[in-house]
Amino acid sequence: MSVKLIWAFFIASFLFLLLANSEEEEVIKALVTFMDKLAPGYVPRDPAWGWNVSSDPCNDKWHGVKCHSDNKYVMSVILEKFNFGGSLDAGSLCTAKFLQILSLEDNALHDSISEDIGKCKFLTHLFLSGNQFSGDLPMSIGKLSNMKRLDISDNHLTGELPNMVHVSSLISFVAQNNNFTGEIPSYDFSNLDAFNVSNNNLHGPVPDVGGRFHADSFSGNPNLCGKPLSNACPPPPPPPSPPPPPEKKDKKSFPNDLSIYSGYLVLGLITLIFLTFKLLCRFKTKEKELEVEKKEKAQETVGIVAKASEVSNSNGSKNGIGIRSEYSLTSLESGMTTSGLVLLSSRTLRGLQFEDLLGAPAELIRRGKHGSLYKVMLDNGVLLAVKRIKDWGISKQDFQRRMNLIAQVKHPRVLPPVAYYCSQQEKLLAYEYMQNGSLFMLLYGKCM
Repeated sequence: MSVKLIWAFFIASFLFLLLANSEEEEVIKALVTFMDKLAPGYVPRDPAWGWNVSSDPCNDKWHGVKCHSDNKYVMSVILEKFNFGGSLDAGSLCTAKFLQILSLEDNALHDSISEDIGKCKFLTHLFLSGNQFSGDLPMSIGKLSNMKRLDISDNHLTGELPNMVHVSSLISFVAQNNNFTGEIPSYDFSNLDAFNVSNNNLHGPVPDVGGRFHADSFSGNPNLCGKPLSNACPPPPPPPSPPPPPEKKDKKSFPNDLSIYSGYLVLGLITLIFLTFKLLCRFKTKEKELEVEKKEKAQETVGIVAKASEVSNSNGSKNGIGIRSEYSLTSLESGMTTSGLVLLSSRTLRGLQFEDLLGAPAELIRRGKHGSLYKVMLDNGVLLAVKRIKDWGISKQDFQRRMNLIAQVKHPRVLPPVAYYCSQQEKLLAYEYMQNGSLFMLLYGKCM
């Protein structure tokens, strides 16, 4: 048992070392990414510069990097006056979770400071002065509870000052020569040994600093007032006066008021009567128009039905239902012309017109979800199966495109269409009539 325990201990230790190394490699890669964005294209002159994935920031002593006493974790990154012209990648930097000091003073860094700076939970010193940072400060800076000294002076930062009222460890806050706006938060000035917000766009009264800081910490803000500045704040506006009591109406004025109200009432009644009269006239005009329209439609329907019956009787279609009669009742109402039959593959149908197809005897075979199927005999004895399609939901152009594609299919087991007709409201598809029915009918035992 003791040998097994020893082996288990060695295996666990080995796995722990592998995991530890993988985490260190992740931190090294993140720090190299941070440097690439901080100084894009920078070529170091110092051969011991480091900052590459093939070395270790602690054991190989990267330039500007200091580690904790155990040489395992990065403690500080100080890269001042290198004229770096990139941006601060706080997300990659804060992968080094135990970072306490970051100083990038007197470079040429730009862009904004991202909210990722709040991931550096152990950060105590942050020095970013003398750069070209812009935009608002992230709110996450006010949540760095271990912060002691913050220097963001001499940049182009905007927005309001960070609210660090609850950061009890803060002893220095320097933010002069920016473009900050708003009022000065009520910091714990009794705990501060350095404070400067001069040359910004702040406004409002200066908080009570207890005499610890002089006017030069607040100068250059024209809209600041109060001690220790020389310009006093204006007195607060007086509270609004209560509204005057309602006037007591004289009883003698009641008859005069009554005459005025009566005039308004009469005027309103006249307006109401006029509007009612106009609405009634308009309503009657609408009714007359509807009656005329109904009469015209009724006359038109009678004419169409008469034509449909005439054509159906002359063509001799079985069961009294032919293609022309059904077509007439649905399509001729819309003024559709009878033209445009497209012949696809049959030589026996040359010269066939749409009117010939409608005038041929037709037998209704089946009604389906999308239309009816007819057996049609042409004058030359050719039998066709004609599908009249309804409510298919596709445009005329799409229907024509599909029919042309189907006609191009050449296969001994596929029955090609021989003709089709398509208009805005009517679609017909003609096939060679199969005496024994379709494959679907043979498989499922239904006769045509």
